[in-house]
Amino acid sequence: MQRLRDGMTEVNENSGQSLVKGKESRTDGAVRALREWIFARGLRSGDLLPSESELCTELNVGRNSLREAVRTLRATGVLEVRQGAGTYVGVLSLESMSDELIFHSRLTVDDQGTYLRYLAEVRESLEQGLLTNLITEGLKPDLERLEKLLERMDEESKLGFVTSATDREFHEVLLAPLNNPLSILLLRVFWRIFDELLDARYDAAAAAKTADRHHAILLAIKASDPRGARIALHTHFDGLRDRIGGRDFKID
Repeated sequence: MQRLRDGMTEVNENSGQSLVKGKESRTDGAVRALREWIFARGLRSGDLLPSESELCTELNVGRNSLREAVRTLRATGVLEVRQGAGTYVGVLSLESMSDELIFHSRLTVDDQGTYLRYLAEVRESLEQGLLTNLITEGLKPDLERLEKLLERMDEESKLGFVTSATDREFHEVLLAPLNNPLSILLLRVFWRIFDELLDARYDAAAAAKTADRHHAILLAIKASDPRGARIALHTHFDGLRDRIGGRDFKID
């Protein structure tokens, strides 16, 4: 198979189709071609891609362009390269999104409190909607597991803190019956940002209030009370906003 090059355009002589459109670079063209090839083949997350030589033939691109395309798509999570095992279609992840949000927050240290309050507002809106759906659809979370998490939270609060891991697990178990993996991924972005930027220390009173607020959320869920759940969740986020307003931020 022979390639004809005209400026920045590569042409497949057999098909007459340009792989690189207009003035896009060869790498950009290879990225686009590889994405389209994955879609056309109906590949799914975790599927193995062919060898480099096979892909070069399939896409009618050079090795250097293909390698750059793989590096680009790996950086965005579209592809996963496993040493010695090959290249796979990546699993959905929002890690790059949280990295970018954390980076830009650190650039605005003086106004970091405002930034975190914005994020808390977005997270609360998301959870309010999800919690309402949970109740109105008659879905029931694992109450036994939630009770055990609250027991752990109570024990932690006696020591003057509530760990992020316990808090996060409570919310994930609570929303699990919705079977919405994207919502969990989004919430994990928020948790990671707050873990990175917000001082995790509590005083004893704040820790006890945090545990109490989670008890109130569960009571509303047990009562199938969407309004009560929304009020309890809003009160919980008031506590988070108090922490944002009253604690130092991690800037190192």
